[in-house]
Amino acid sequence: MKSDHSEDNYLQNNEMDDIIMQDSDEEQAEISSITFDYSADDRPDANSYSRNDDNENEISPQTVHDVASNNPQFSPPNTKQISIALALFRHRHNLSKSCMNDLCDLLRSLGVQDVPADFRSIERNILENQETVLQGKKYTICPKCGNKGIVSSKCENVKCSSSAGFKSTPTTLCIFKLLPQIISILERHCIMPETDYNDSRITDVQEGQIRRNLIHQERMHNPDKQIITFLLNSDGIVLKKISRSIWVTCMIINELPRSIRYNINNVIICSVSIGCNKPKKDLFQNFIDDWVHELHQLELGFYISFPNSNGTFVKVNAYLIAAALDKPAQALLMNINDPTGFYSCIRCTIRGKMVHR
Repeated sequence: MKSDHSEDNYLQNNEMDDIIMQDSDEEQAEISSITFDYSADDRPDANSYSRNDDNENEISPQTVHDVASNNPQFSPPNTKQISIALALFRHRHNLSKSCMNDLCDLLRSLGVQDVPADFRSIERNILENQETVLQGKKYTICPKCGNKGIVSSKCENVKCSSSAGFKSTPTTLCIFKLLPQIISILERHCIMPETDYNDSRITDVQEGQIRRNLIHQERMHNPDKQIITFLLNSDGIVLKKISRSIWVTCMIINELPRSIRYNINNVIICSVSIGCNKPKKDLFQNFIDDWVHELHQLELGFYISFPNSNGTFVKVNAYLIAAALDKPAQALLMNINDPTGFYSCIRCTIRGKMVHR
């Protein structure tokens, strides 16, 4: 019985060996039927396999190309998509502009289609047809009559002596729209929650009396009214080396957390003027007309989608409640006498008398 059992095992093992050999022969036949068309230069090096053992799980570019070719939904990237990918690649690896120029040349030499020519082309392709946040208007202020025009070579006032051409360098004024800047900031950052108005302590501008009175007044008829407030600053500097005076007016949103409130990306630019001298008070009122009018429009409300609002739009009303100014800027912005002049303090209620010595 024992010998019969051993004989049966022997026969079964022989049958398994025959099956395995048959499968091996079939696989060898399939491999032998595959032909490889290599040129002399493209023939793989035998040593290359030992060098690439660690990368055996990587996908070859040819495999990606084959998958893309067999995928009917695949379309090659266009110039803008390649530009965006290259810009992200530069930011990730902190590459220089000259390195990006060489990378573009390399990709084109490898036959990649629609590759930008250089780094400037990458920037141009990304910014093409995109509306910038700083939407502004540029004006030229006549130094003689103060007329605000768009022609940079002469005054547009025909009655002005500079109508034929400016004899001195005019002031250049750039005025920027406020709403696109505000929306850009509020779409990136959440505003702080409302504080307890029963608390008499003041730790931030939100808890100040002026803002509390504004909130109380505006929410009498609409308790859910969403309100943001601004703090304005206006100041200038004289660059003696180039004999130019630069005057900048900007704002910040008080409801942003203080850690990011004064970041350069969260500053709202109202206007920038560049001239030979400090702006005069009568002319400066003409400088600020555009964005003062827009501030009145912002009080009526606009719609914004906050980061934590799940895509829903909320109506927001914006108000300018305070300004941080030195005395010369205060006199210029509020159109009052200079700080050394007569009756120049806005807190005084008694006009007084002028005494001549």
